[in-house]
Amino acid sequence: MNSFLENILIDLEKKQIDITKVNYVVPSRRVGIFLSRYVAQRIDQPIFLPKIYSVEEYIEHLSQVEIVNDLDLLPLFYQAYKSVENGENLDSFDEFIGWATTILKDFNEMDRYLVDPEQFFNYLGSIKEMDHWALSQNPTLMVSKYLRFWKKLHLYYDAFQKLCLENKMVYQGMAYRLAFAKAEQRSFTSNQVETTIFLGLNALNTAESKIIQKLLEEEKGHVYWDMDSYLMELPYHESGKFIRRFKKEWKYYNNRELDIYSNFYQSAKKIDIHGAAGNLSMIQVAAQLMAQIPQEELEDTAVILADERLLLPLLDAIPQNIQHFNVTMGLALDQLPLSAFIYDVIKMHTDAIDREYYYKGVVNILESSFAHLLIAEKSRQLIKFIRENNLIYITPSSFEEVTEIDLLNTILKPVETVGALIELVQYLLNELKKALFNEENRRLEIEQLLGITEVVQNLATIIDNNQEIKDLKTVAYLYKQLVPLKNLDFIGEPVRGLQIMGLLETRALDYKNTIMLSVNEGILPAGKSTASYISNDMKYQFELPTYSEKDSVYAYHFYRLLHRVEKAAFIYNTEGDTLGGGEKSRFLTQLETDQNCNHIVTHKHYIFKNSAIKDELMIIKKEPSYFERLDQIAASGFSPSALTSYVRNPIDFYASKILRISDMEDVEENIAANTMGSIIHEALDKLYQPFVGKILIKEDFDTIKKQIKTELDIAYKECYTSDSAPLGKNKIIYEVSLHYIKKMVESDLELVKNDQELIIKSVERKLEAVIDVSQIGKVKIHGMVDRIDQLDGKLRIIDYKSGATDKGNVGIDPDDFTILREDYKKAKAFQVLMYTYLHSLNDPFTEASAGIISFKNFDQGYIPFSYGKHRYNEKMIDAAVLEKFEQELFALIQELYNKEIDLIEKPV
Repeated sequence: MNSFLENILIDLEKKQIDITKVNYVVPSRRVGIFLSRYVAQRIDQPIFLPKIYSVEEYIEHLSQVEIVNDLDLLPLFYQAYKSVENGENLDSFDEFIGWATTILKDFNEMDRYLVDPEQFFNYLGSIKEMDHWALSQNPTLMVSKYLRFWKKLHLYYDAFQKLCLENKMVYQGMAYRLAFAKAEQRSFTSNQVETTIFLGLNALNTAESKIIQKLLEEEKGHVYWDMDSYLMELPYHESGKFIRRFKKEWKYYNNRELDIYSNFYQSAKKIDIHGAAGNLSMIQVAAQLMAQIPQEELEDTAVILADERLLLPLLDAIPQNIQHFNVTMGLALDQLPLSAFIYDVIKMHTDAIDREYYYKGVVNILESSFAHLLIAEKSRQLIKFIRENNLIYITPSSFEEVTEIDLLNTILKPVETVGALIELVQYLLNELKKALFNEENRRLEIEQLLGITEVVQNLATIIDNNQEIKDLKTVAYLYKQLVPLKNLDFIGEPVRGLQIMGLLETRALDYKNTIMLSVNEGILPAGKSTASYISNDMKYQFELPTYSEKDSVYAYHFYRLLHRVEKAAFIYNTEGDTLGGGEKSRFLTQLETDQNCNHIVTHKHYIFKNSAIKDELMIIKKEPSYFERLDQIAASGFSPSALTSYVRNPIDFYASKILRISDMEDVEENIAANTMGSIIHEALDKLYQPFVGKILIKEDFDTIKKQIKTELDIAYKECYTSDSAPLGKNKIIYEVSLHYIKKMVESDLELVKNDQELIIKSVERKLEAVIDVSQIGKVKIHGMVDRIDQLDGKLRIIDYKSGATDKGNVGIDPDDFTILREDYKKAKAFQVLMYTYLHSLNDPFTEASAGIISFKNFDQGYIPFSYGKHRYNEKMIDAAVLEKFEQELFALIQELYNKEIDLIEKPV
């Protein structure tokens, strides 16, 4: 079967048109490469190839101007804006840039569709005024300024057009308007004017449409539409929307038929629809399908990425049996790690507050492979230092005690101007250049570096040419806009091997086999989101494209691929809660339900799993190294938390206490529950310390209350090693902590007011003792008791808890003390009993009460150790209770040392 391009050349030859003596206008440069190849194949002698233009190149040719990207035009637009506005209403460049990029896009759209500017801006101003209509005759200053802006927009437009022409710098839409104006003024009938062949076009804007119509009417043009007759004749099918409109509206087609119809769409095709859960699974499906392609068919196979962000993972998944492939789309720099590294440096400075940097920005920089390249292992040391010291805000002096790194000092040195920020970035790029060129196999990183260097140079030029740029945030914004405009081009033969491309690169090209990824609603078609100040009502009024037209463009590209294909595989993401995830494209549903075609449609669903992890509990034998470490713990001391961690899960005990493996703690920017508890403990300790050993009286609480906020502030700042006041969620938790402390103090004051005698015996008391455990020997135990007091002569051993606690956590069945070493739910009972046991060994007593004060459920007050099964009553701890506890404590330690009892994981 001939391709669309081959059919055009055959038809031109039938019409006795010399295919080497005409101009061609094609959808893209890539189509031009294939067209040149087909022309050369049909000519036996050496020739000069005909002129082949992409659409934009043809517009530049007609208009005799060069199109400049919008970012390069922003300074010029600002000049035009300043020439209209006075000082009072003038936005700074940094404010201007926030709205100007969207306005430029709207100017571009308006000009490409040849909308009358005066009518358009008058209508737009009226719409905005209606949006802010009110009964009041005196609108607010802000509303007045807003409405004045829209009324003056046509003045900005006129001034900008004038400056563009004077500087010979135009945006795309302006070039289209100029090209149309020149085409209208000239005649194409002269023999000196070569015929122009337009092929494979679809969604023409008004300027393109009128230019082509003029050439057709003057018999200096031919148009070949790549459209299938079946789809064309379906009046409501999205894919044929534009070409049906042209056939109906162009006078040229009043007595002519369209050139060339395809009628291959309905012929039998093998269509496989694959659902895969997640991007990685889609890539794996694509890899399997690629591996099945015969070598001789690779050049006639296209892998199409509806979501071009999947390019890098796809390249990693290309099967080994595919030796040659060509990537047509290039890789945008914003998808590569170096662009993110440089942006993180810029963002760190733009987000700085009083020369302090938020830790996440610094950590992002240090975690980058490029930071590791520059400062090696020191990057990991610094990250560890940040986490261990809980640094939320970082200054250049934060790392002085750890290491002296000139490069890091340069990065952290505060920048005051946009010029200084650009110099810092250029310095970093130069340091990276030195490092990369000294290493082997760094081709991709070097290409990234060269691309980013070019972007930063462009950024520096924009800033140098526009002195109004003063805000560091504008540098970050411009960088983010410039980076996606620069692509890394892959080296490959355009017509050799497997072809990997984006959807737009497929225009006017045909393949025997296609594999398309991300065929999801929200990606194909893309949906309704667009940045524009023009409402849909206005777009309808002025015949500008809406999301409906854009959906039709996607439909055309999708169905056009199926005209001459034999095998097509479509892969969609079944995973929900992601962009385009979960819902397959409606185009696939249309394929499935079309009864008028002979396609063989199959469905497959994939769920790729990593190597299955058996749901078996881990068992660890006790090796000699285990007992060596256990002896070390016994010598330094077992704490209640260490022993209850074994009760909870022996494997956790093994990891944390024997292997000494702990999870890497991240910086607590929001106060965690345990940290909040530590802050409250510390503040209460300092508040009550001056009153240890004395009977508290009401006047003492006046002193305590005055110190509450001071001691809380000190505890907070010690925890976060920062002088910064708590902000956001931390501010709320800070206030909650303050509330808990006040309630604790008020509770004690209430006891004193009720004529109860309260004596604080100690706060934060460290207790330790050495016990002689049968079959093991001497073992040290220890614990830190939050508070020991005496209330009306009763000794109380108290532990503070920031989490919720109920009586069942501190009570046990008097006939079942073994539960203390079997059920972690009784860990709090174990803890207060062990504190009481330690106290008895240090300061013997007849009986004592031990319990919990829970800040989470403070209304329950003091929750004492209790006896009971379902209902619990306070039990004073005496020698008999301590004897039972000692038996369980010894049994637990003996179990730790028992060689016959393996460490068996518990499901937690």
